[in-house]
Parts: sequence; C-alpha cells; structure tokens
Amino acid sequence: MLGAVPLAAGGVLAPSGAAYAGSAGSVLAGSRLAARIQAIIERPGFAGARWGMAFSAADTGDIVYALRPDELFVAASSFKVFVAGTAFEALGPNHRFRTRVYRTGPVVRGVLRGDLVLVAGGDLLLSGRRRPDSTLYLPEPDPTYPGGVPLPDPLREIRDLAGQVAAAGVRRVEGQILVDTSLFREAREGVFMGNTQITVSPMMVNDHVVHAVVTPGGAAGAPGVVRAVPQTGYLRFVSQVTTVPASGPARPLAFGDDVEDLDGSRSVTVTGDIPLGAQPRFVAYFVPSPTRFGGTVLAEALHALGVTVGGGIEAAPTGWRGARLAEHVSPPLAEEVKAMLKVSSNIHTVTFPYLVGAVAGRDSVTPKATYEQYLRQLFRAAGLDPDLARVAEGSYTANTFIRFLTHIKRRPYFAQYRQALPIMGRDGSIAGNQPNSPAAGHVYAKTGTGGLATPTGGAMLHKALAGYIELPDRRWLTFAQFMRQETTFEAVRGLGDQAQEAMAEIATAVYETLTRSPR
Repeated sequence: MLGAVPLAAGGVLAPSGAAYAGSAGSVLAGSRLAARIQAIIERPGFAGARWGMAFSAADTGDIVYALRPDELFVAASSFKVFVAGTAFEALGPNHRFRTRVYRTGPVVRGVLRGDLVLVAGGDLLLSGRRRPDSTLYLPEPDPTYPGGVPLPDPLREIRDLAGQVAAAGVRRVEGQILVDTSLFREAREGVFMGNTQITVSPMMVNDHVVHAVVTPGGAAGAPGVVRAVPQTGYLRFVSQVTTVPASGPARPLAFGDDVEDLDGSRSVTVTGDIPLGAQPRFVAYFVPSPTRFGGTVLAEALHALGVTVGGGIEAAPTGWRGARLAEHVSPPLAEEVKAMLKVSSNIHTVTFPYLVGAVAGRDSVTPKATYEQYLRQLFRAAGLDPDLARVAEGSYTANTFIRFLTHIKRRPYFAQYRQALPIMGRDGSIAGNQPNSPAAGHVYAKTGTGGLATPTGGAMLHKALAGYIELPDRRWLTFAQFMRQETTFEAVRGLGDQAQEAMAEIATAVYETLTRSPR
C-alpha cells in the first residue's frame, strides 16, 4: 500500500474495484467509463489476463478510475520514467555533454609533437541521430534491437571532431591517440535482450554498435556475405553464414568466435543461415572496448582528411595535460533522453545512472550508487517510500507510478519531460496506436514489455503503459496501466501488440469520457 494515492472525499468504490472521484467527473460518467474499460479488458483474447491501473487528476489527486491500483505488476521498460525523471532533476533539462580533443604538445609546421587526447564527456548521441533540423532520428525498432537497421551516418560527430583538428593545422601526429574515460569507471551491465552484456562507458559511439549486414550468396549452399557498418579497422567479421533455399529452415544469425588481435582489433565470426533472395539482415554487435572503438574511428576520420597518426590507440593516463583543439556539444538533456523514452533504448537506460552519479554527484568511482541516492531523494519528494525505488524484480503498483508522475507534473521541466515521452498516434513506440482517435497527440506515455518462461513451458507476458493525458481544457491526468497474461512463446509478440492497442483504447476512453463530462 506504500505510495497509494488516496481516493478523493466523496468518491465511490464500485464492487469491481474501480474507484471514481466526484470532482473529476460525475458518477454517471464514471460508470460509462468503467463499462468501456471492462469491455476492452474482457475481450476473448485477454482471457485469463490480470489487469491493474489507475487514472488520477494531476492537480487534485482525485482518482478518475482505478482497478487493483495497489497490486504489484512488472513494469518492464515503463520504469524508465523514473530514470529520466532523476536525470532531469539532477542535471536539469538544458544540461549538455561535451566531447573534446586535446593536444599534449606543440604543433610545429603541421606536426603535433605529442599525443591527441579524446576526452569522453558522456554524450549518448555520438551516432548521427541528429537531423539538419535538430530533430532526432529515432527509428522503430531502435538500431540496438533485433531487426533494427543501422543509422544512416553514425560517425558524423566523430568526423566533425576530426575536421576541427585538421582545421587547427594538424597534419601529422607524432604520438598516439589517447582516450580519456575518467568521467566514470567503465562497467559491465545487462541490457535485457537475451542476457546481452555491454560495456558501460562515457565514450559511446553509435550506441557501442557495429552492425553485421548479412546478404545471401548467389545460390543455395554458397557462403553468405557479411560486411560491417560502420566499416572500421577495429572490427573484422568472418562469415560462416550459409545461403539456404528460400522455403527451407534456417538457423538464426549469431556471433561465434570473438578474438582480440595483437593490435587490439577484433575478429568476430558470424554464423547461421540466410535464405536465398532474402533482403539484408542486420545483427548488432556490441563492442567490448568503447575506448578503443572511439579512438580507432577518430584515427580513421583523421586519416581520411590527410592527417596521419604515428602511434596506436591507448587509454589516457591520469594527470595528462593539454590544450583543446576540438569540441562537440550535445543537444540538451531534454533531447538526449528521447532515445531512452521514445524508442526505449536499453543501452541508454543502463548508462544514464552512471552519468547522473558522475556528473551531478561528481562520483567517478561509484556513480551508480550515487545515482540511486538521487532517485531515492526524488521518490521521497514525491511522497513515496524511497525504498520503493528498488522494488525487487522491477515490480511496482499503479499508485506508485501516478504519485511519481504527479510530482514530476509540478516540476519546472514538466513540459520538456512529457515531450520526451512517446506520443500516442504521433511518435515513438506508440506512434501506431489510436492514430485517428480524438486522444491522438494528447497521450504522453512510456510503454513496457516483458516476457518470462513459466514452469508449464509457456510464457508470461507483461505489458505496461504509464504517463499523462492532456484534456482539451488543459486539465492533466497521470496514469499507469499494467497487464500480465500467460500464453505461448509463439503468441507473445502478437498478444503484446494487442495489449498495447487495448491500453491505448483505454486512454482514449478516459480522454473522451472526461472531455464530455462536466467539471
């Protein structure tokens, strides 16, 4: 019951467990809304599903509708609203990250008598995501997810840094390229995709990804063709992919042997099958050393401009000194979080706690622990038990979410925060949900999807949607919806899509009911 939003005085608790607050709408309107919601969640496709949800008036705290609001559900990626809120609170919506290049010696007639130092500042968008009009390229699915395609120009910012170095008159570097990642200590983290582990680092180029682009050979039995995007000397893919008949079975594409060569580069084997005549397939490889990857692509960008580097790529030693040659300034934090929220990047999600702890807390050694203190403070400010910030197995109640989101609604950065969320019928992970409904463009919410094997050999699907609804008269609602249902592994994706559309329909029902009801 911790963190529950109390019912408004005069509210009615229906036998079904749905609660209505008189100040948010009439009891009659509440009954109509309850009937619409029941009709959605009782569809045959959701037989056996367990639902929980709460809708609350942000200004008054009145409950508009609630069903099992204090029952724990798996939040999945909807918990990213907590990560983003903590980043906004600790860093501010206008914070910018700076990636810089320094020289450790003088430049004499075009020759740098020293090293170049690439200093990582924690920018998560060194990936060519920014369009000329300053909007972000946020494809769905994200390039880091299975099926995601490479970004169109992932080394754009690295080329810009190289161009600034060349413009400063450097034609040859006698020393090495050193990469300074001292902002925080690198660590390994899981990213919720088949137990994939990545190296969390303040040096993030192209989301730590090199894509293996696999195309079929000219005949069944021929080797598949594998190339790297972006192409870089850091990584070489070795194809053990076989072209198979278009109508036959095919082994999934995967990475096999991964060997580090003497110069720090890597040779990675790609295995599996690709059907004859198939379109290119994309498999994301997460680089184990963001430091070497970042240094290598900078060296290659310099080489393309005619700047030679005599030495190799190394981590920068402590205590180095130098003069600045180049700088790339990130978009503001309010833009940086969009990859995490709108297209649900898990890579960004596991990195933001380190950035908050390192930048706001000035903790380079235990930044994640410092981030957790900021998160606990934010929960406490929202009137929540701070221990709820670390609920076991990612389970939360709907009331915890609406209490947190109501607090964020009162913060000065709310307008930027909610614009960073997916917008129903317009963009992000809910762009395709209810695009023609009156509520389209007025529901700002983070999705969540999870699946776990059950003892019976099936799968337990978990779905979530949490955020805000803007009514025509500028009233705001906070809400959270959850669902879990046992199904088969084959049916998880389709059922998840149905559940997400149903949650969008419920948000539309709330929007329409309160738009028509008297204040």
